[in-house]
Amino acid sequence: MELTIKELADELSVSKTAIRKHMDDKFRDTYTIKKGNKILIKDEGVELLKGQFKNQDGHVEQEREKQTTNQLATKGDNKQTALLAEQLEDQRKQIEAKDKQIAELHQLLDQSQRLQLDVQNKLKQLENKGVSSVKQTIPETVNEEQPKGDKIPDSYQPSNARFQEAPKKKHWWQFGR
Repeated sequence: MELTIKELADELSVSKTAIRKHMDDKFRDTYTIKKGNKILIKDEGVELLKGQFKNQDGHVEQEREKQTTNQLATKGDNKQTALLAEQLEDQRKQIEAKDKQIAELHQLLDQSQRLQLDVQNKLKQLENKGVSSVKQTIPETVNEEQPKGDKIPDSYQPSNARFQEAPKKKHWWQFGR
């Protein structure tokens, strides 16, 4: 059965130009018939062209598969490498931020400890001053005898209001009661 170039191209899933490239003058003289404006390829020519395209397609297809596989692997490797590099960079930034936070916390802790030590030292100083002043004032008052004329009676209350106890001052949080 004779086929046209278009029918053969459709059957082999190639273009008409690809088939024409394989048809040289010798092939045309041997395996083709011209009917009107159509070129028909004889069965032997069809089989020959099919064999050429199968060999070529198999070889080309293998090459394409290899190239595609290599490209996908390369693209996949590049994408994976880029993704891993991006993740690594993000993690490095996070670690730097954590290191800054830790350094700030250490500094705050150190300041807190210094303040606490200062407060303890001041409390000790005040306790020492308070104990020594109490020790000094108690013996003085016991041993000293005041003249009777300078003694103020316990029932004495000053007439001036300045010396009287001031009324309790209300704070802002107590006004709502």
